[in-house]
Amino acid sequence: MIDFRQLRYYTVLAETLHYGRAAQQLHITQPPLSRQIAALEAELGVVLLARTSRAVSLTLAGEQFYRHAKGLLADLDNAMRTAQATARGERGELRLNFTMSAAWNLLPRLIKAYSGERPAVSLRLNETLPRDLQAALNSGSADIGIAFPAHLPGHLRYLPLHSEPLCAVLPSTHPLAAQACIDVAWLADERFVSFPSSTAPALHEALLSCCQQQGFSPHIHLETHLQQTIVNLVAEGLGVSLVPDSMRRMQLAGAVFRPLLASPRVEQGLYWNSANSNPCLPGFIECAQRLASAYRASGVAAE
Repeated sequence: MIDFRQLRYYTVLAETLHYGRAAQQLHITQPPLSRQIAALEAELGVVLLARTSRAVSLTLAGEQFYRHAKGLLADLDNAMRTAQATARGERGELRLNFTMSAAWNLLPRLIKAYSGERPAVSLRLNETLPRDLQAALNSGSADIGIAFPAHLPGHLRYLPLHSEPLCAVLPSTHPLAAQACIDVAWLADERFVSFPSSTAPALHEALLSCCQQQGFSPHIHLETHLQQTIVNLVAEGLGVSLVPDSMRRMQLAGAVFRPLLASPRVEQGLYWNSANSNPCLPGFIECAQRLASAYRASGVAAE
């Protein structure tokens, strides 16, 4: 049976047309090279090389076989490099679930940094609700999650990456829209557009805490799951809300965003399943850690 070692020996000999030089390139002596070439011809039942006392040349069959053998070896080398790169996490696919708020702050920076380091890894992005993230990581339908902190079972891991204050979002026609900064106490009599506590417990708690510190509990008039929908409803004059500060990048007509005089910070970070064996996962986590460290050092991560 023909093996790849024989093909390598033959292609080197076909390119050098000299047993001595071919053996030297292959780091072997001439006798084993001659035996392997003879075994190859015997297996094929074809003369590949025309030999004289002075020279070696390829027969027509040898020329054809050389072209195909070189292609096979190139395919093998490529398969080996691909397998090795995949095992190192340099090739493959990562499925990343994220909450909508992350799309306005953390996600773009993280994707840009990781794709720059691992351009051959495909990223499959899926926007999801924070409450659904753990199920996706547990089932293996997601490799990575980006969301607000939550209570975790033992096999899930969390890495904090980013924090930011809340800001007020008001209809542009609201009397307080002219204010440069909002005291949350001014919103005590307002109708709030918010989300169920089950959707994002940490963010919901931050909103409640922010209001309760000013002596009132917000009157929740409408509840919906997505931050973008909350802002849309506010823009239509259906209430006010407190949202992560990065949501101001929406710049939606009819809605204005104003900083708060005092606000708790809301955190977002990376989730993953410690039992996940995807070789691309460690590289993504390392990239996220470096990015978080760089922003902490520069003071940007807290903005």
